[in-house]
Amino acid sequence: MPITSRRPTRTTRASSPSGTGPSGASGSGPSRARSVSGSRTWTARSGERCAGCSRCPSGAGVASRRAGVASKREGGLRGRDREVRARSLTAVFCAAVLVACGNPVTTPDPGDSGLGPDPVPPPVDLSRAWTTSPPGAEGFDPELLGSAFANAANAVPNIRALLAVRNGRLVEEAYFGGMHPDSAFDMRSVTKTVTALLVGLASDRGLVDPDDPMMDWLSHPSRRSEHDGIRVRDLLTMTSGIQWSDEEDFGPWARSGRPVGYVLDLPIVAPPGRRFIYNTGGSHLLTVIVENAVDGSALEFAERELLGPLGVDNKRWPVMQDSVIVGGAALALRARDAAKVGQLLLQGGRSGSRQIVSRAWVEAQIGRLVAVSDIGYVLRDAGYGYQTWSDRQGGGEDVSAFVMWGYGGQFVWVVPDRQLVVVAQTHWRGTGDHDGRQADAVADLIVHRVIEAALPIRR
Repeated sequence: MPITSRRPTRTTRASSPSGTGPSGASGSGPSRARSVSGSRTWTARSGERCAGCSRCPSGAGVASRRAGVASKREGGLRGRDREVRARSLTAVFCAAVLVACGNPVTTPDPGDSGLGPDPVPPPVDLSRAWTTSPPGAEGFDPELLGSAFANAANAVPNIRALLAVRNGRLVEEAYFGGMHPDSAFDMRSVTKTVTALLVGLASDRGLVDPDDPMMDWLSHPSRRSEHDGIRVRDLLTMTSGIQWSDEEDFGPWARSGRPVGYVLDLPIVAPPGRRFIYNTGGSHLLTVIVENAVDGSALEFAERELLGPLGVDNKRWPVMQDSVIVGGAALALRARDAAKVGQLLLQGGRSGSRQIVSRAWVEAQIGRLVAVSDIGYVLRDAGYGYQTWSDRQGGGEDVSAFVMWGYGGQFVWVVPDRQLVVVAQTHWRGTGDHDGRQADAVADLIVHRVIEAALPIRR
């Protein structure tokens, strides 16, 4: 699939992620499939559509806003959503695997948003470089943390970066396999969390509402009446009901030249809001929605409203054949910049004195809107919010965390109660990590070595 970067930053060009697995395929998202009647879904025992509307940013002025962007949506998307002339084929997106779980969608509990009280210490200014601090000064056991980093390559031979931030300060980082602090690394499905932040930024500006029908933003000949009940929120929570398997659909979708049409042509196997089905194609629909709601492109919007304010000046974010940035994978970030995304969420959307994205949006994004429970590896008590995982485990006691998770063991692991952000990047191309063994090893390193070294905060 020809994937090119429209506006590569600095001197680096965006290239397509590639790699091979058992069937000549590699993945975009967390791996390990569990097949249930040919589909990677678990059917919800019960459940209602998300009732979280009152907690999400308002879509005031929706009618006038839709009228204002109608011409862009009609002329823009229809013009873009056709096969474009292939540019140089650099690599091919190939199939990925993830357990897709069907569970009831719930309203986030205001008392259990995942953020806890206002951040302590006050929010750091993420537009600036990290301030460094020794482990002991930030409440780490220096010996335990040093051992975790010293033995990281033994625990995970393919690890490329490991980094820990606590109390808003960079405490420890290590790089392997020729990587260095300025290396931008494709973090696969960690991209999804950034995509959800773009939707949040558009929502905060009254451009998109989570309760908008998906098809309000996706004028397309593949539209069917079954699509009319799917909302933007359902895409955010992976509960659109559209049948999808990253293992079976990711590669064909990425090569199709029809990233919107391919998804819309798939059957709908559950009512919207009822079943969790992990869907990277659906994540791309979110960037298409942003593209059609904002002035300029989704990439320009991301650079202006999110990445620029975070000081991210070295990244690669490829576009698909519709010339829209890939919503579900392929964003390459430095480990330090990936930590800034985690820290932004930890700080309730603030950077210093600036509120970049609303706290209400962040609470929904990292909340447990879908109870996924035990998916068999990495996360033992998993939940899902807006394109972001949550979990409770670690450090010899239950620790609430929210997790940005990409194929092969790409992680941004955030533990609010310990004011801790941990980033791991691994070599994933050609590893065939469809059974999740590498991801499990990375998660074990983070949870049982790094988090364990972070002593609980005394309040």
